[in-house]
Amino acid sequence: MRKKIMSAVLASAMAVSLLGGCSGGGAQSSSQAADQPESSQAAGDAGSEAASQAAAEGGEKVKVRILTRYSNPDSVRERYFMDMVAKFQEENPDIELEDVSISDENSRDTLFKTSVASGDPIEVFNFLGYAANLDYVSNGVVTDISSLIEEDPAWTEKYIDALFAPVDYSAYGVEGTYGLPTAPYGVCCFYNKTIFDELNMELPETWEAIETAAPKLIEAGYTPMAFGAKDNYRAGHFLTALSMKYYGDQLKNDLIAGDKAWNGAETLGLIEKMQAWQEAGIFGDNNLAYDANGELAKLENKEAAIIFSGSWNIATINEFANAGDIVCKGFPYFEEKPEFKDEWMGGPDDFMAISSKPGDPDYDATVRVLKYFTSQEYYEGMYEAQSGAGTYPVKFDETIEADALTTQFNEYYNKATNMIGEIEQFSPMTSLMDVVRTEVTTIFSGDKGQAIADRIQGEVDAYGAGS
Repeated sequence: MRKKIMSAVLASAMAVSLLGGCSGGGAQSSSQAADQPESSQAAGDAGSEAASQAAAEGGEKVKVRILTRYSNPDSVRERYFMDMVAKFQEENPDIELEDVSISDENSRDTLFKTSVASGDPIEVFNFLGYAANLDYVSNGVVTDISSLIEEDPAWTEKYIDALFAPVDYSAYGVEGTYGLPTAPYGVCCFYNKTIFDELNMELPETWEAIETAAPKLIEAGYTPMAFGAKDNYRAGHFLTALSMKYYGDQLKNDLIAGDKAWNGAETLGLIEKMQAWQEAGIFGDNNLAYDANGELAKLENKEAAIIFSGSWNIATINEFANAGDIVCKGFPYFEEKPEFKDEWMGGPDDFMAISSKPGDPDYDATVRVLKYFTSQEYYEGMYEAQSGAGTYPVKFDETIEADALTTQFNEYYNKATNMIGEIEQFSPMTSLMDVVRTEVTTIFSGDKGQAIADRIQGEVDAYGAGS
């Protein structure tokens, strides 16, 4: 690799200043501490090693399942993961690694919840962290890996500390570290510049400019901004990104604290903006028939002028036949709210975690899988596979000169003054994320903002009454 400072690394450094301190290092989780005194922990470790050795000597394979959202071979990052699963299987004949990954987030979450409910949680998995996953942590579903990190400091020494903040549950009385971040990210937009050039139009970077440009784009046969609502997380991402550009993180704080209602003027106003844009044709039509991959196809096929997406798709867009036509910019802001221009939806992506505990027959094998897919070597391989595109949870000693889209992304990302994950992730109401995403998506089946906001607040009220 060429020793040049890559802008993705600068973006990662930016994330450090934005996201606060990392989780505490070595304390055992309160749930484990209650169930396992130090002597039984040591005995469990010894028993786990003995079980693995016996299985190896007997020619038996230890089965470990891994669950992510990486199952789309058209995505560079996901294809790399799939290739590494095959490589792990080849290099570790004593472990039967079953990849049960599903691209659709709802299906992924349902599969994991089902495995937990059956008493057989999937061993290695991605989870979101934040307050929304507090139940998984406090109930012992997610294993505290702080002792593993202490025993093998070289494993995580190049991780960006601030990215651990969403798996720091010390504020809830639970100590430990409950996963490793997979990537920092930012929600942004990609433009097919040739469309705007043909129509002699500037690239619109504000919502007011998009509203002005939309009729001319529609008349020319283009979708101003493709919105693949078949994936309901698209609605959740959009609502949060929009709220950051209009209110900063104050609305998030007020909603989570209960100082503002989901059907109050602020959130209702954002939902009604989305509804108005949908009715005006800005998002095109037939939105429930395609997903995020469909958005990418519309951008590449010159059907859509803009898509809202994220840094995770930079490497995939770089493989477009017309990659040179695509330009990356930040999520549009509002001319009337310039003070929030550099507020973002972004931060750490999800986390790689485990459910196996010391003493379980599959514990050592599970740890080997976890370390393989979170190692510095794993991310260096991904870095090369993506030619340096995108953002990463680790720092690199040798860097690749950034591609055009990564450079453009970081021109905006490095100016960020604040960023948050999806609003619902900050609520201990586990179901809130699915509620908000599902309800806001009904815009595309003709539902109205007031009804949507009222239903969300109704679910929040029911949760509060039952807690």
